Amino acid sequence: MAERLLRTRRVPRLEVIEAFIEAAHAPSFRIAAERCALSPAAFSRRIQAFRDFAGREVFDRTPRGVLLTDAGRECLAVLEPTYRAMMEAARDLGAMGRPARVTISLSHSLAVAWLIPRLERFRLRAPQIEIAIQTTRSAESIRSGAADLGICATDIDVAGLHAEHLLDIDITPVACPEMADEIRAGRRRLSDHRLLTAVQDPAMWSWWADKVGADGRPLPRAETFDMANALYEAAATGWGVATGMSVTVTPHLQSGRLVSLGLPAARYPGAYRLVAKASRMRSAPVAAFWRWLAEEGRLQRRSLVFACQPPHGAAVASSAAMTASEIR
Repeated sequence: MAERLLRTRRVPRLEVIEAFIEAAHAPSFRIAAERCALSPAAFSRRIQAFRDFAGREVFDRTPRGVLLTDAGRECLAVLEPTYRAMMEAARDLGAMGRPARVTISLSHSLAVAWLIPRLERFRLRAPQIEIAIQTTRSAESIRSGAADLGICATDIDVAGLHAEHLLDIDITPVACPEMADEIRAGRRRLSDHRLLTAVQDPAMWSWWADKVGADGRPLPRAETFDMANALYEAAATGWGVATGMSVTVTPHLQSGRLVSLGLPAARYPGAYRLVAKASRMRSAPVAAFWRWLAEEGRLQRRSLVFACQPPHGAAVASSAAMTASEIR
């Protein structure tokens, strides 16, 4: 039936077929409209145009959502393979004579501390793919198409986008070596120092202390920073003790400008996700970069960032038995 339609009726525009195929795979018309970068009204007009072409209902509204009818499934089976092949051929033609370019959106701190130090590994694997970086802490550039994919914290709204878990966040106190020596030798307590944390969670110190079972007097109110790199730079100059986040603090630990205090680490309830429009995932360069990022995320999750930090200074040995109850 669907094949006969293609032979006997005027073929609809490509964007109408695209809307039908996206609607067939999306959990709702709203999400399908977002994937096509259309308003709900414009998307509905395209679905209606396809229905007029088919001459039958292709979707059925049910309590479980919008589902394909038998006619819709028949149309999808005939049209989708050809549509996918044509789009792939068009992308291949567009890539001829120039390197592929993939744009990723993520926060400045995550770009500097996590992604950029790893990028050379991807360039060795896929030298034909150029990577462009946009630093922002929202998903808007992904939705607008300005970025092909992104890494977003779990407090960012990514509704309508394809998302997969990428990175966990572990929290433990970090400080410059001199301040760490004082605390670990027992000459000063953690609560005697200025506390520093990220502005996204001003209560992170109290959360960490409760999570690791610390008791005693309340910790002082923390000073906040809107970028993790600024937070760690302040701690490295001796301004205070910072909440070290495993995914962003590593360069400062590796350089020795910050050290772990040897106190317990706690798994933060937030995390980072890989995010993209489903339509962008069909691009071979984007898919290749996505797979590499996912591999790097798995490697990061298997590593023990804080457990690997060696004691710093001779004074540390005498404080190795410090427990969570002595933190405050």
